[in-house]
Parts: sequence; C-alpha cells; structure tokens
Amino acid sequence: MKILLLIKDPLEAQGLQWLLTSQWTDVTVEVTDQVSVLHTFQDAYLYIIDMDFIKHEEVELPTQTLWLGISSERTFQTVYEALSKKAEDVLFRPFPPERLVKQIQQIRFRWRNEQVERTQPVTAEKHSISYEDLIIRETVIEYPVCMSLLAISDVDALDLLVDKLKVHDFPSTFQVFPFSNHVLVIHQLKEMQALHEAYRIFFSQWKRLSDALLTIYLYTEEKNISYRELYKKMRLFHERIFYDGYDIIMQIEEEVQWKELDPFLSPIDQQKWIEMLNKQQLQKIRDWLEYDFLTLEPPYPNPEMVRVRLTSILAQMRRYMMANSLQSSHVETSYHELFNKTIQEPIMYEIIQSFITFSSELIRTSSELNVSQDFVEKVRERMVMNYWDSSWNLADCADEMKMHKSTLSRKYAKEAEDSFRDALLRIRIEQAKRLLKETDLAIADVAITSGFSHPAYFSKRFKEATGWTPYAYRQS
Repeated sequence: MKILLLIKDPLEAQGLQWLLTSQWTDVTVEVTDQVSVLHTFQDAYLYIIDMDFIKHEEVELPTQTLWLGISSERTFQTVYEALSKKAEDVLFRPFPPERLVKQIQQIRFRWRNEQVERTQPVTAEKHSISYEDLIIRETVIEYPVCMSLLAISDVDALDLLVDKLKVHDFPSTFQVFPFSNHVLVIHQLKEMQALHEAYRIFFSQWKRLSDALLTIYLYTEEKNISYRELYKKMRLFHERIFYDGYDIIMQIEEEVQWKELDPFLSPIDQQKWIEMLNKQQLQKIRDWLEYDFLTLEPPYPNPEMVRVRLTSILAQMRRYMMANSLQSSHVETSYHELFNKTIQEPIMYEIIQSFITFSSELIRTSSELNVSQDFVEKVRERMVMNYWDSSWNLADCADEMKMHKSTLSRKYAKEAEDSFRDALLRIRIEQAKRLLKETDLAIADVAITSGFSHPAYFSKRFKEATGWTPYAYRQS
C-alpha cells in the first residue's frame, strides 16, 4: 500500500515515514511538501495531509481519495473543513503514535481486502459485486437484495466480526465488505423473515463472543437502483447510530431523511446558559441538555448540526470560564477533552453525559474559588450574572450579599476605584456591542437583552459610552 505524506515540517515527515514503514512490510511512504506535485502520485492509496495546505492552498485530490488530516489547530472549523472534504479523520498535534498506527491499520485492512477482490476470477460467481460497484460504478441491481450494515463500538474487533460473518449460516448467497469502521453484507434476497432470524442468531452469538457492542441495520431493495446509491443510503444509517446507539438490530423500512435544525444558540439561550452556570443550577443544566438533545424523535436532524449546536454551548462554557478565571490546567484539560468528544464520539448520549459531568466540574471549581474570592470579584460576578435584568440594581446586590446598600456602595467604590453604577453600565454596554456585531436582533431587542428598560435610554447611554449610535456601530 502506497502512502503520500504532504507535510511542511521535514523532521515530522521523516518521523512519520519511519513510523509507518517500520510497522508493515507492504507499506511504502513517499514524502513531499509541494502541492504542485500531487498529480505525480496518482497511485497513492492514502494521503496524510497537513491541514495548512487545505486551508491556504487549493488542493485537488484524485477522485475517491482516502486521506487523513493533521493539524495543530484544535478547532471545530478545522474538523469541519476536513469532514466537508471527506477526510477519514483529523489528528491534532501532539497525537500518540499508536493512534495513527491504528488508523492506518484499519485502512490497510480495507486495502488488502480490495486486493483480494481484484485477484478473484470474474467468473467465480455469477452475481459477484466489487468495492468499485459500491463506491465508483453505477452498476444496477438486477435482483432483490438485502444490504446489512454492521458497526461495533470497538473497531479493534472488526477483524473478528468479519471472520464470523463469512462463516455464518445465512439462508442465501451473500458477500462481505469490510470498511474502516463498519462491515457491509449484501444478500440475494429470498425470504426476509428467514434472513432476519439468521441475524438474530448472529447477534446473540456475538454477545457471547465479544464485549464490543454491535449494531445491525437491515435494508431491502428490489431493483432498478445502483449498488452505489444503495451504499450511500446505508452510510446514512451508519450516521443514525449517533441517535440509536449500539447493541441493537433493526430492520429499516424508510430511508434516512434529516430535518432542519438551527445549530446556533440564540442570544437569549446564550444568556440563559451563562445565568445557569453563574447561579450554579446544575439540575437546570441537566434538564436543558436532556430535553434539547435526548428527546429528539425521527426524523432526526443531521448529527453534524447537533455537534455544531453542542459547540455553541461549549462557547458559553468558555465565556463563563474566562469571566470567572476558571482556567486551571485541570479545567482546561477537561474542556479540551469535552471538545474532542463532541467532535468524535459516535453516540450522542455519551456526549450529553460528558457535558453534564463537565458542568458539575465547572460549578464545583467555581464554588471552591469563591471561598477565597475578594469583595470586588464577588460584586462583579453578581453584575455579570444579573446585568440582563433591567430592574436589578445596587439594592438587589446588597440583599444578595447581606449588606446595606450604602455600605456596599462605599466599600466597592473604595476597593475597585469605580462606582457600582458605572461598572454595571459598562457590562451592559459591552453585552450590547457584542449583540450588535454578532446578531441581527432589532435594536429594541438588543436593548432589552442587555438590561436596558427603554430603547431610547439605551441609545443615549450607548452613544455616551462609545461615540456611536447603536445603528451606526452595527454598520461600522
């Protein structure tokens, strides 16, 4: 199997070349740092590409190219860019060598199966189907078939799954096609009930054989559709595991259709999230997450849109962390782990549980920090928590802190060298500036959301603070 490394750093490229060629005798690795010479490597089976080339240069890969991305920028935009260009995965530096080796092992397994398929005589079976039929060609189905997609929670058990499928007693002629993270089986369909029962037996046997959880989707097609189109449908079923999870066997009657979903939180929702975190309302956070994500019913939204919505919540958690100085190495590590899980975890339920766990960690860390928090920080924290409420003022803050409002006002002015009123106004103005630039909310709605009771008063205060009217600031 030939691999091409398109890497800028020559030392990194040399290290990766050594790592891969030392693992397998049938793998060769070529190295280049020039996009312009890609056309000379048409016979490469896999490309490993620095994402900087994808972002800053127009990279044209051969049709049906398999490729992995490598990046130092651990952002959702990087992952989205790679997935939109059909990358197998993205590895973020520094990544463990064994993770890359595992990825290559799965791809090499697929490559070897394709080599075996090509060496088989065409006349070996009357209705022989190839990987090319599934991926490239438009070969039309000439007889009723059942296509099954099997996915497991641990891809290390993929080889075992393939071996067991090949020797299982199915009631009709079938072919097995292993891929990097799932297996496809195509049956000549005679009687669906008998085939379904055979899969139930296989499902039961697998549970006794392996700890890896298994999901099986069965889908029938009569004819007059290409194998390639049918395989596209099955890939969508594979994405549905995001909602269904593992440890199921299901006969699918209808095609997967994703419904629309606004992936971004509204300004009101953003504000609500900051409020729940500031007020340490873990139960409300749990209820929000479970209602917003775990009560979804078919037709489901595209899983990628759900992941974007989850990253919008992560952005609010990041705002809360920065506002409360919760950026210890432990919290940062947990945050990045949650980000990676949001992007890569195949099951939505597992992501939601991780969000709840991280929210609990944030609230606990914030509580521990507040024990030693000085007076000014405590007052400012309450401003950030309540700025959106136009009726909230010095007296309310004093009640929360169990102080007389005159005492709080004098103490804050002395220690912060600023008045309570001016500090609260600045927070409201900053929020209004953000909403004017980042949303298309009406000016009146921006005023209310930022804690101003009347749009005219808001416009007056905004111009005094910034020199611009709200409308002019939005257009600037």
